[in-house]
Amino acid sequence: MKEFNKKIQEQFDKMCSFGKLFRVEMTGSAIWELYLVSFEDSPIFRDPNSTIHNCNTCHNFIRRYGNIVAIDENHDIITIFDVEVGDEMKPVALALSNKIRNSKIMDVFFETFEELNSLPYEKCAKTNKTFQLGINKNVKQYTKEEAEKFGVVTPGEIREFHHIHLSLPSMFVDMSGKSVESIMGEYRDSKNVFKRAMDEIPLDTLQLVRDLINQGSLLDGATHLYKVEALIPFKDEYDKLSSKQRDNWCWVKSYKFNLAKFKNELIGVLCTELAEGKELNEACQAWNKRVDPVNYMKTTAPITKKQIEEAKKFVEENGYIESFDRRLATIDDIKVSEILHSNIGKGEIKSVSIFDGVKSTSTRHKRSEFDKVEEVSIDKFMKDILPTCTSIEAFLTNQQEGNFVSLTTSKNPESKPIFKWNNNYSWTFNGNLAGKSQIKEAVKLRGGKTEGVVRVSLFFPTTTDDYDLHLIEPNKNEIYFSNLRRVHKSSGVLDLDAQGIDGHQSPEKRVENIIYTNKAAMPKGTYSVYVNNYSRRGFHTPFTIETEIEGESTTLELNGKFTANTANVAIIKYDGSSFEIEPSSAMRIVDSKSISKEIYGLETNQFHKVNFMCLSPNHWGNNNVGNKHYFFMLEGCKIPTSIRSFHNENLIPQLAEHRKVLEILGTTNMIAPTDKQLSGLGYNATVSDSIILKLSGSFKRTIRVKF
Repeated sequence: MKEFNKKIQEQFDKMCSFGKLFRVEMTGSAIWELYLVSFEDSPIFRDPNSTIHNCNTCHNFIRRYGNIVAIDENHDIITIFDVEVGDEMKPVALALSNKIRNSKIMDVFFETFEELNSLPYEKCAKTNKTFQLGINKNVKQYTKEEAEKFGVVTPGEIREFHHIHLSLPSMFVDMSGKSVESIMGEYRDSKNVFKRAMDEIPLDTLQLVRDLINQGSLLDGATHLYKVEALIPFKDEYDKLSSKQRDNWCWVKSYKFNLAKFKNELIGVLCTELAEGKELNEACQAWNKRVDPVNYMKTTAPITKKQIEEAKKFVEENGYIESFDRRLATIDDIKVSEILHSNIGKGEIKSVSIFDGVKSTSTRHKRSEFDKVEEVSIDKFMKDILPTCTSIEAFLTNQQEGNFVSLTTSKNPESKPIFKWNNNYSWTFNGNLAGKSQIKEAVKLRGGKTEGVVRVSLFFPTTTDDYDLHLIEPNKNEIYFSNLRRVHKSSGVLDLDAQGIDGHQSPEKRVENIIYTNKAAMPKGTYSVYVNNYSRRGFHTPFTIETEIEGESTTLELNGKFTANTANVAIIKYDGSSFEIEPSSAMRIVDSKSISKEIYGLETNQFHKVNFMCLSPNHWGNNNVGNKHYFFMLEGCKIPTSIRSFHNENLIPQLAEHRKVLEILGTTNMIAPTDKQLSGLGYNATVSDSIILKLSGSFKRTIRVKF
């Protein structure tokens, strides 16, 4: 037995070196029965019902650990009985090895520290590097009565018995306090979901979804790209395996794989829908609605390889190649006669207005300062006021982020026009396909409260992880999921949870909400807001925080991916009369009525010099195509990142026939920032909006121009 145990320990060490252990469906009791019947000679030891191999200690070991296996590099099962031994143990090892190797894996193998301490093996500590499974040996001294009963021993005789036992590395001992059943259940669920993905989602579907993301056809798809790219090599490998190998391979690959449940994630649902035959455009639209019900149409249409080839051929054969080679326009590109043709005064045509004058002040303002300023229409401004101005300054707010615009043109001024007007100039407004999610509406949809003194809402539609909103009050009282819907002395309450106590929610409902309704009850001091990922997988996808403090809202978004499970969001300072919010460095400001930020290199809540005004190129000269835009080009205004060089809706009909492919071209062939550029604020004449202007000329005044 000592030699046999040495061999199986060596084999077990080899199995452990693979880093993963499993259990097969064959039960320990069935293995024990096979163990006993496999001996070719099994003499009686003490009485007719007991052979020399029928040992309770070895029985308990084999029953508990006999079905432990590993999976080798060829995806085959290996067992502790795959050993070369002689004498009576040879047929036993061979029988057990063959039977177990042909059994199917049903679970991972782990022991828990608590369980090992409850078994009569050895006393162990959490600092152990190895743990003993089973009992090594025991000693028995026989009594006179036993000697008379058994007849094979003498009174007082001492015998030492050796048993099957193993040394288990600490990596297979769980210290978390969880039960073996719960640990195995988590691994089993992961494997089953992973295998369904491998069986049900074809490789070409994963590749298609990857291409859709790169094309910009999936709203916020870039957030999920790494998941699809991680699954593609797995699927490619899986398809090359035999049917016999696949199950074992899935056990190995899903083991501690954070994307094992890919099929259940948002992006996995899309892959499954496409695999099941859902029409491409319909599947993409369903995805976009799930990700953001407000902005689901703001994406690029999906395209096929054939469409790309046809579009390429048309552009090349019709001489449009140079037309799509574009850059940012500069003031030197533009002829004065082509820039501002606005009907003013007695029908005279006024060319571009170049403004000199004072530099913009660095004084910060609140928009409430301008609540009572004079309001005029854009038509009146153009006709009666603009001609008298020598300088103009525009007041920049955070809400104008979507109004930022840049002029673009072809690198070759002689290139063939591609737009519906007779020049090759175009414009691009500040991007942000995702737009602003209507978090407040999501809170209302779930039944949460939105009317109060202070509201803090967490929104995380792009992950099924359990993100939790926490708020620590100045007195260290913490509001979070453990006191859900309990109104605190401060009047603060977390009234909504998601993915946890309140159950799993659809993407548009993954919102948590803390609200204060009584300002007088709120203690003075600092309120700290943070988000914790209860799923303990870091923040692979961002979340959004919306605060509303006495009617002033601020929207923050996690800036990039975080491996930590906790992200500080902001602090809110309360001095007993007013509030001030300070975002953490982990967050970026998406929108705010109270916090200044930099947009296109310019600080908000300040006035900035307008270098010149012009209409959009579709209304230059004799052109009168589509909606008119008014552009206020600002001094020092520069795009921070690359932008689109053209937009499909402006292309001539012949090119518009290839709009899907050209939409991709527009998003992949971007224009990089340059020092010289024409950027500023743009306003659509048909959209209700306004801008605050400080004017100098025959007299100085501040007005609000309404569009």
